[in-house]
Amino acid sequence: MSLWHLFLTILVSSLIGFGGLSSLPVLRGQLQNAGLQADNLILHSLAIGNITPGPNGLYLLVVGFFVGGVRGALVATAALLIPPFLVLLLERLRDRLEHLRRFRAVMHSLSLSVIALLIPSSGSLVLHAGTDALGIAMVVIGTILLTCKLPPLVGICIAIAAGLIFR
Repeated sequence: MSLWHLFLTILVSSLIGFGGLSSLPVLRGQLQNAGLQADNLILHSLAIGNITPGPNGLYLLVVGFFVGGVRGALVATAALLIPPFLVLLLERLRDRLEHLRRFRAVMHSLSLSVIALLIPSSGSLVLHAGTDALGIAMVVIGTILLTCKLPPLVGICIAIAAGLIFR
């Protein structure tokens, strides 16, 4: 994958990612189209991104590093910096349009479509991670921790402990 293609992939992913993992389906598709092992790359990037302090989208920097080394991480950083500036401009526009019923309906539809796109991508990541008894146990425990809304650090500590004990 060229650095330019990496830049566009991260830019598009961060443009549609309104926090959390909403950019995963697009990112996964772009990485697969580039001939990379998308599920493996994303799983490792998410793990590293979740243990670093900062916003959830930092895993995209890790993707950039895995794909292109330090230059890839710098390209990913540049791609991640553009959307926040665009948000400032769009926020002014939203303030002017929010009173329109049609605009609110479009925003609601976009939220639902992001959720619909996350379901198959998340399922694929679960299937890729749960290849043995330990992986399946970690998926189940992770799902329980997510529904309990515990901090990600708790899940990471449990995963580290399980890895040390069972491997």
